[in-house]
Amino acid sequence: MAKKSNTSMEIDLSRKKEKGLDIDLNIKVALKTGKVVYGKNQVLKQLRENPYKMLIVANNCSQELMDELNHYNKLSKNKIYIYKYKGSSWDLGLTCAKPYMISVIGVYNFGDSDLQKFMNKGIK
Repeated sequence: MAKKSNTSMEIDLSRKKEKGLDIDLNIKVALKTGKVVYGKNQVLKQLRENPYKMLIVANNCSQELMDELNHYNKLSKNKIYIYKYKGSSWDLGLTCAKPYMISVIGVYNFGDSDLQKFMNKGIK
């Protein structure tokens, strides 16, 4: 009679992916649960009135817009964290589920997203 080997199911934990901070997912969550404004004109108009907690700027954003955002950041009492998004403005628009380019996103309220962790850790 053949012996049955006692094979227990072992889980290979080396393949398990570590859950990291995903900027795209957090932007989508912030759009649904927080207060977010996107687009150059809307962000600049509201930046003068009420400063944001965080700005997310596309990688191919014009230097002129970056200079203007940095200028307003210097003038404000509360410094605004500017996150440089790794994708282009097309990628940022697709992340926001829009069929057009978005160069900058202003975040007033993070909602249920973990965008604040990007500020606290200084992740670029």
